[in-house]
Amino acid sequence: MRKVRSTGTSPEVALRRALAAKGLRIGNNGWDNLPGKPDIVLPEERIAIFIDGDFWHGGQWRRRKLASLEEQFETTPKKEYWVTKIRRNVNRDFGNTKKLLDEGWRVIRFWESQIRNDLESCVRITLDASKKKSKSDVCSIVPDRSVAEFFAGIGLWKM
Repeated sequence: MRKVRSTGTSPEVALRRALAAKGLRIGNNGWDNLPGKPDIVLPEERIAIFIDGDFWHGGQWRRRKLASLEEQFETTPKKEYWVTKIRRNVNRDFGNTKKLLDEGWRVIRFWESQIRNDLESCVRITLDASKKKSKSDVCSIVPDRSVAEFFAGIGLWKM
């Protein structure tokens, strides 16, 4: 666990460099007080970017084409521990996204595997979002999450 980095990961560095190469001004200091401590902040555009680790933020089971997070840990001795831990991370992600939206920020969440597999697409999504000067709404970009998961995670329901 000590070797698991939360900042300066290779996907974060790759995205940061690619965005800077496209001319985006990236906030470096003073953004640790934002909910969830975004990995990258574009202050002029009020965009907070998170790079969610596939394992730690609950995306790996989908990549493996499993039915659920529980199925990923079916044979693990500490199944309940890992499922609880990852669900807590996911719920925290939803809560931080909601707080940022309420504060007028736009939020983009990428999976680490998205950045590793298709950096250019992630850059394009970010550039498109930076060009829109609209007010934030619940349509911020959240990776591969259903509407039901997103709204349930932040305590809202949409039928």
